[in-house]
Amino acid sequence: MSSSKPTVAQPVVATPPPDVAVLGRNGGSHGRSAPPAQVPATRGGPHADPDDPHLVTFYLPAPFKPAVSLVGDFNGWDGRANAMETDGKGLFWTTVRLGGPTHYRFCVTLDGSGKQVTVADPYAREVRWDAAGPKGFYAPERPYEWRVAGWRRTPLRDLAIYELCVRDFNGGKRDNIAQFGTFAGVEAKLDHIRDLGANAIELMPITEFPGDSSWGYNPVFYHAPKWVYGRPSAFKRLVDAAHERGIAVILDMVFNHAWPDHPYYRMYPPLFGPKGEMLEDLNPFFHHHHNSHANAWGGLDWEHSSPHTVDYMRDIVRFWIDEYQVDGFRFDWLGGVEYDPFQPHKAEFDPFSGIAPIARAARETCPDCYLIGEYWPIHGTNPLKTAAKLVRDTEVDAVWNGAFHHGLENCLFQTWEWEKQDMPAVLGGFAKQGFTRADQVVNYVVSHDERRPEYEIQFWGQHIQPGKRESQFPTRWELALQKARLGLAVLLTSPGVPMVLAGQEFGEDTPRTIDFQPLDWAKLATEGGRRQHHFLRQLLQLRREHPALRSDFVEFYWDDFPRFKVVRYKRWDNANDVVVVAANFDNVAQKTGLGFPLDGWWRNPLSGQRVRIKGHWRDFTVPAWSALIFVPER
Repeated sequence: MSSSKPTVAQPVVATPPPDVAVLGRNGGSHGRSAPPAQVPATRGGPHADPDDPHLVTFYLPAPFKPAVSLVGDFNGWDGRANAMETDGKGLFWTTVRLGGPTHYRFCVTLDGSGKQVTVADPYAREVRWDAAGPKGFYAPERPYEWRVAGWRRTPLRDLAIYELCVRDFNGGKRDNIAQFGTFAGVEAKLDHIRDLGANAIELMPITEFPGDSSWGYNPVFYHAPKWVYGRPSAFKRLVDAAHERGIAVILDMVFNHAWPDHPYYRMYPPLFGPKGEMLEDLNPFFHHHHNSHANAWGGLDWEHSSPHTVDYMRDIVRFWIDEYQVDGFRFDWLGGVEYDPFQPHKAEFDPFSGIAPIARAARETCPDCYLIGEYWPIHGTNPLKTAAKLVRDTEVDAVWNGAFHHGLENCLFQTWEWEKQDMPAVLGGFAKQGFTRADQVVNYVVSHDERRPEYEIQFWGQHIQPGKRESQFPTRWELALQKARLGLAVLLTSPGVPMVLAGQEFGEDTPRTIDFQPLDWAKLATEGGRRQHHFLRQLLQLRREHPALRSDFVEFYWDDFPRFKVVRYKRWDNANDVVVVAANFDNVAQKTGLGFPLDGWWRNPLSGQRVRIKGHWRDFTVPAWSALIFVPER
């Protein structure tokens, strides 16, 4: 807050129609006013006049509030200087002339008692924090000139997704002081991602959260990029640079919950008392926790059946597509979003509440955007509300395939009775889960939510035996890398959209933690790191060159997996492309055979091995924790 009081900015008020009264200058509501002729599509935040950029209109949707005023550096934080007009339906606005950047908040009258609370803008494009809490920051920037025109999105089934956390991806420590990653740092690594073979990056949440260090799953301001990562223009440059390299940008968006700093919590009566007791629910945006599983991470539950919440979240997805040209969203934990504590046994996905209207708004804004959900129904949800039904009944394209991850992790970690799993169902069971296409599931060996196999096998896998031959895997580290390679081989040859976690390409072995954990890029220069990188690069190239690996078609050979721990399968498409795979999940080499649809020469693109097939069959020995992959020579 400024110690000296600057010149008060005068509100610019359009002359209302004769039958419409104007909100009193001192904050008293004398009636309703007509909103400006063109209310922005996002309904909130600061909007500069296109003909006079110094003339800025601030909008705030604030249902059921009697009065709001705008305060900031420009008026000495005087709550009486810039009272806002209202349409009487919960939308407030005022227009001021600004000479430059400003911090601002809204002074909201809570109810008829006249009590007020000062909050930041829930639609703020930028946010700064101080001892008094968050405040909006408005600094006019020149319109960004996008370099890529006519950007065309790759079909979802052709994506290879690379998940990363901006903070950790290119962060580091200098003199034991954390240096968090930035948008510019991610941009500098885009050539690495492109050369690896990924064509989409999925950014863990980048919107404003309290503090400087977080994964981002504690959101507060959904329209503002986290300021420590860079200003809005820096994120636009990142998106533009990614598109120049043929890389799509997908944002992780957290709509299940928000942290209590959110303005839409603070401008209504609290839901909880000082001892956590439930108070009367008078908030149109949030509700009480009626199921501990619905919000196991803290924060406040959004009320997704409220039209105010739905409108707010529809504004959010429209904004990121229009303003930043992002290519889609990964919606965090839709099981919580869809859980209705008042109708838990409802069997349908309501088209007007939950994720359905939000996804529809994104689709209407960008018809070919990617909409990916994380969905696992929580206890009490109607069992008919499956992930497949979510994809079928809403605009969500695909979901993270937890069944694939869990089954593969059990094998690599050799958990209790792991060999008794139904491996065809684990690797290719999308149809059994109710999906109609393979691109409706996103498969992964590990995501941000799980333990990296390279770490788990090294440090928590004492029950894992390296094998009978001592020299086969001299160290547990080498065993971990070998198992990780097998996981990647299966991932990139199974039906579904593959996703890798940043660092998998060089065997990153850090533990799972929400604390700052920068990637150790030095591993990429080690022998083991270079081998992992080359292996994954080969696999991504294989998938890119062979449409059979992007198809819906898979056939599993019969295998006695509990006994021999080998799984074999064939992939093909409708254009005569075919790939055959044998994967050995045992500590020792296994003898097996593979059926080939065509006689002639076949090649293993990973090793360069050539084999001649006669009679559509050949016997092989598959090394421990390895996969053989063959494609026909053309």
